[in-house]
Amino acid sequence: MAHVRNLIDIRSGDEFDQPVPFGLVYPMRTADGDAPPSQRGRTWEHLAASGRELVPQR
Repeated sequence: MAHVRNLIDIRSGDEFDQPVPFGLVYPMRTADGDAPPSQRGRTWEHLAASGRELVPQR
């Protein structure tokens, strides 16, 4: 399976970017189009532990 950069949280609608396979995931914008409160990259483990469920954006 090819690397997918653009991700979306199915619960909140927030958009994320993962520029490098197996690297950090960065928030891009909230569901309402605003800038995220923090633009710090996070690991998949951190996002899953905080209740995020990311899937490839269509």
